[in-house]
Amino acid sequence: MSVDSSGVGAGSGPSGPRGSHGPQGGDDWVERVRAATDIVELIGERVPLRRVGRNFMGRCPFHEEKTPSFSVNAERQFYHCFSCKVGGDAFKFVQETEKVGFLEAVELLSRRAGIPVPERRAGERGRRAGLLEALDAAATAYEQWLGDPEMGAPARAYLERRGISRETQRAFRLGLAPAGWEALVGRLRGKFSDEVLLEARLAGRKEGGRSTFDWFRNRLMVPLIAPGGAVLGFGARAFGDEQPKYLNSPESSVYHKGQYLFALEQARKAVQAEGEMVVVEGYFDAIAMHQAGVRNTVATSGTALTADHARVLKRMVRGVALTYDGDAAGQQAMLRSLGVLLAEGLDVVVVDLPAGDDPDSLVRREGMDGWCKVRDSAYDAVEFVHRHVLRTSSGGDPRERALHVVVRLLAGVRDAIRHRLLVERASQVFGLSEGVIARAARQTAAGEGRVPEPVSAAVRAQRRTESELERRLLRGLWHAPELLAEARAELHPEDLEDAGARALAGWWWEHGVALLEGDGEAAALARELASTEREQDPSAEVLGTIRRLVVRRLQRELRARRAGLAGASGESAERLMQEIQDIARTLQKLST
Repeated sequence: MSVDSSGVGAGSGPSGPRGSHGPQGGDDWVERVRAATDIVELIGERVPLRRVGRNFMGRCPFHEEKTPSFSVNAERQFYHCFSCKVGGDAFKFVQETEKVGFLEAVELLSRRAGIPVPERRAGERGRRAGLLEALDAAATAYEQWLGDPEMGAPARAYLERRGISRETQRAFRLGLAPAGWEALVGRLRGKFSDEVLLEARLAGRKEGGRSTFDWFRNRLMVPLIAPGGAVLGFGARAFGDEQPKYLNSPESSVYHKGQYLFALEQARKAVQAEGEMVVVEGYFDAIAMHQAGVRNTVATSGTALTADHARVLKRMVRGVALTYDGDAAGQQAMLRSLGVLLAEGLDVVVVDLPAGDDPDSLVRREGMDGWCKVRDSAYDAVEFVHRHVLRTSSGGDPRERALHVVVRLLAGVRDAIRHRLLVERASQVFGLSEGVIARAARQTAAGEGRVPEPVSAAVRAQRRTESELERRLLRGLWHAPELLAEARAELHPEDLEDAGARALAGWWWEHGVALLEGDGEAAALARELASTEREQDPSAEVLGTIRRLVVRRLQRELRARRAGLAGASGESAERLMQEIQDIARTLQKLST
């Protein structure tokens, strides 16, 4: 195909010449650049964009307008202005905004994506391109050493024990850094300068010395691959108890861990704009999830989830399923990540794994069915905060602490619709009016993060009301102990919110109505109840209070199932619908 003076092949469409050959890279180079370029991200650097349905809208950069009519489609990677009628793909956008020809546009986007430009016209290899070429050559060497029949045998055996197939190993370009000091530098010497190997952190040099040595030794190598295929660095895992367990590439001109998401190269092909991305913590969590069939999975790269990560996710999907380890550290990490994701306008659910589990161990043990089971029971953001704080709280009022966390999350949510939905959900979970919660969020946002007193006062007032209801039940049982069996049949001690009332109910349910010895909350409450005067009809008080507490529990269960229904489908949705109908019928009977 001939190329005209503008760089556009004769007969090419708006996307440029798919069959043309630029600087001797051919179709592969152009298509790698196309695959590595997200048009929403590219245009978003120049034009403020806002998601509207499946597209992103903004003001057209090619003519002046007050009402946004410029649309960018993430799925088709195409833009169009409904007013001035311009349109095209990423290459066309760069051609029009930078006033360059097609090949120049591809080169600009190639460098932006970190993809080497074949045989550059200037004849000089750029610094960034040199680093990327050295990193790719290292990845190839590590792959070959892993496949070596003798040298790679222990590493392959380790991967087999972890359930990682050879097909998956190849898909993620896993490799082996040999135990010696000069395996890699010896192989790459002559092809790359020592300065390039040092900057890429493929090699090290003793202080004051001149010779270089392999930076990664006797480790399983996990290449950090960018969308489009460029290797940006490595995560290196020790085989045994060597420390550190993970030795990751440092920040460089090509690798920024606060922006990079591991497995995004594979995951972006498995998601849709209205879909969901699963976010896990570790490389091997992501690899195991992909192998199990959960291919819409990415992992953060040795760092907490950042706003840059959230922006990358938002350009691709509507929602995120946070799936961190089931230990205390994983739970805290999910709590921190929630605020980042909600602030960027993403829908978020939390997949709460059992203590001691992680995504890797879960899918290795139970496969896709195990994943679907925990995903179907995921919590929304408000419910997760409520459960997590109540479960881990020590001292103070845990419900008040949980509400403070939720209010701070709400204060960072700018999208009006999402903010309103979260306020509604917080109102359901905490039993407070939407007005109180919304006002608290506004005051918190204006007051630089400090939760205002009104929300604390509202929680305390609600707490007093609920506490009095629960104490009324126990007071009635003290004076009418013959009704304990009735109470035990309808209520569990866990149905009571007040810590002292819950503890006393637990003892009475097991041992019968009596005073307790000691100075604990339950014993103190029992003595307090014993000093109260007997009601005229304690039986009516007990039965009426049981009924009110059962209604309270059912209302909470109903709210929880309705919230879960919003994100459910298939058999899970049918089950929730049946449970909602059953609870509603029971509530109707209790109200008549």
